[in-house]
Amino acid sequence: MKPEKPEPLCKVTMQYRSGAGKVFELESAGKMLDVHVTPREASDDAGKWQVAAHDRRSEGAIVISELGATRGEALEKVSRAWVAQMSERNLTPFDWTAVTSTLQAIRAI
Repeated sequence: MKPEKPEPLCKVTMQYRSGAGKVFELESAGKMLDVHVTPREASDDAGKWQVAAHDRRSEGAIVISELGATRGEALEKVSRAWVAQMSERNLTPFDWTAVTSTLQAIRAI
């Protein structure tokens, strides 16, 4: 009998295109997180990629968005901003290492 695989810390429940970018709907420990990855048309000094994390799929969602030269850099900035603002904005805690690993595994970043 095969041992059961442990549940992943974070998994993609859906991914789809939204305009020029992609949206990745993730689940981590029963909590939902949507990550929007979009190339910027104007590649100025602010960065070529925009990553936005949404804490829920409703009108009142809190969105943290950052720019970066790469998708990974933009995601790293989002994760740092999320952690820094967690208590003041009452954000759901996420394992950003697991989120990053999951997105890297599907080549989203």
